[in-house]
Amino acid sequence: MRVVLDTNILVSGLMSRTSAPALILNAIRSGQIVAVMSEATLAELIAVLRRPTLQRYFVHAAIAPMNWLAELRVQADLVVPATSTAPIRDERDRLFLDLLATHPQPHYFVTGDKDFEASHYSGVPVISAVEFARLLTHR
Repeated sequence: MRVVLDTNILVSGLMSRTSAPALILNAIRSGQIVAVMSEATLAELIAVLRRPTLQRYFVHAAIAPMNWLAELRVQADLVVPATSTAPIRDERDRLFLDLLATHPQPHYFVTGDKDFEASHYSGVPVISAVEFARLLTHR
């Protein structure tokens, strides 16, 4: 199953080993799902992982985010995104809408960002981490 994961889901999965986002990261590691990403979404993720406030947390929790990122990059389906014209409240989130417009289309877009107001973009369902984790456990 191919899935676009918002940056907030990936970072949250690193920060909590028992959360729904953590279950999603485990599904990537096990090959149960494939994260669909672009160079732009990877760049955003790297920028967030380098934030000083998160660095302190990662050091305290003995997490090596750049090692995890290298693993993710190998496992992800790195695509050249299409161009989406779907309306979005925050234009900085357009990079995710563009991923949803690629072919073959991802099966889901998992996010906790309320700027994604529609239930579907380019025909791809938008769901929360909790909803997606529930789907994973009932497969």
